[in-house]
Amino acid sequence: MVRVDFRHVHAVKKRLADGTVRTYYYHRHTRLRLPDDPTSPEFAQALKDLAPAKDSPEGVAPGSFAALVEAYLGSPEFRSLAPKTQRDYRRYLDVIRESWGRNPVRKVTREHVLALRDHYASRPRTANYVVSVLRVLLSYAVDRPSLYGLTGNPAARPKRLKTNGGHRPWEESEIAAFRAHWPLGSLERTAFELALNTGQRGGDIAAMARSHVKGGLIMIAQEKTGARVEVPISLALAEALAAWDTARSERIAAFKAAGRPVPLDMGSRVLTSPERGYALTVDYWRHLMIDAMQAVPGLAQGLGAGGVTTHGLRYTAATRLRELGLGWEDIGAITGHETAAMARKYSSRRRRAKIAIHRLDQATAEDTPTDDGNKSGPKV
Repeated sequence: MVRVDFRHVHAVKKRLADGTVRTYYYHRHTRLRLPDDPTSPEFAQALKDLAPAKDSPEGVAPGSFAALVEAYLGSPEFRSLAPKTQRDYRRYLDVIRESWGRNPVRKVTREHVLALRDHYASRPRTANYVVSVLRVLLSYAVDRPSLYGLTGNPAARPKRLKTNGGHRPWEESEIAAFRAHWPLGSLERTAFELALNTGQRGGDIAAMARSHVKGGLIMIAQEKTGARVEVPISLALAEALAAWDTARSERIAAFKAAGRPVPLDMGSRVLTSPERGYALTVDYWRHLMIDAMQAVPGLAQGLGAGGVTTHGLRYTAATRLRELGLGWEDIGAITGHETAAMARKYSSRRRRAKIAIHRLDQATAEDTPTDDGNKSGPKV
C-alpha cells in the first residue's frame, strides 16, 4: 500500500490475471473504495462527500453514518431495548461510527458490509455481531429515505462467519465435576443450580428476588424480553436453595454478632455477595461463574477450548425442563425459542446416538460365538 497526494487516501496496486497492474484507491478512515481516476471530478466529489460538514456544530455531516448513529441512539427504537442490549449495541455502534462515521449512508453497498465483517474475521463472533447491529442501524435508515437516501438494506442476511461450534450443553460428567468441587451452600453452587435448572440469563438470575420463589415455582420478568415466566423448581434446585438459605441465616447471625447492620439485599435478593451481603451485578455474576468453572480440576472452560460456558447452561436447562414434563413451546417461552430449538436438536442427536450404540451392541452380541462354537444369537 502506497500513499498518494491526497489526504486520507491510500492506493493499492494489484496485478491482474493478464499481467497488467491496476491501482485502486481507498479512503483510509472509512475503508471505502474511491473512483479509479484520481484526477476526475467524481474522485474529488467522493472525497468531499466523505468530509464532515463544516457548518455542523459537531462536525457531523447530514446523511452520514455518524449522524445516523446519533439519531438511532436517540430514537424510540433504541430506547425500547433492554439495558443490557443497549450496552451491547453501543459498543458496536461505536465501531461502526469510528470506521464509517464520515461516509454517506446512501453510498454503502453489500461489498462494504462484507469488508467490515472481514476486517474482524479473526474474531468471528465480533464480526457477526457488528453486521447484526449494522443491519438494525440500516433498517432504521431505510425507513427514512429522505434523510439518508437508502432504499434497501445491504446488510440484510449476509453470510455469517463460522464460530467453532459455539456454545454447547454441558455433559452430565461436567455437571457432576462442578457439583463435586463446589458444595451446597456456596454462592458458586447456588448460582450454578439456578442457571442449570431455570435457563435464565445471568442478569435475570442476579436480579432474582426472594419473593419470586414460591409455590414450587420461580416467577420472574425477563429483563431482555419483558416476558413473565414461571419455571418449575426441580429437586436439585430446591436442595441448593435450602442449603443457601441455611448459609444465609448463618451469615445474618454473624453480621448481628459483630454488631454490623444486616444489608437490606440479604432480605430481598436470592443471591448476595458472601463478603458484604450486597446484591450481585451482572459483571459480578459473569466473573463469579468464570472463576468457578476455572477452579474445577479437569473442566475445559471457554469457547476457544471447546469447553463449557455459562451460556451453555441455558441449553442444558432446556433439556432439564423437558424432563420435568414441559413441552418445547413452553420451554421456548422460558429460555428463548432459539435456545429451545438448539436443545431439541441436541437431544435428538443424542437419542439417535444411543439407539445406534444399542443396535451395535445388540448386533455384536448376536455375532459373539458361545463356548460350543455356535453364535449366541439374539438375547431375550
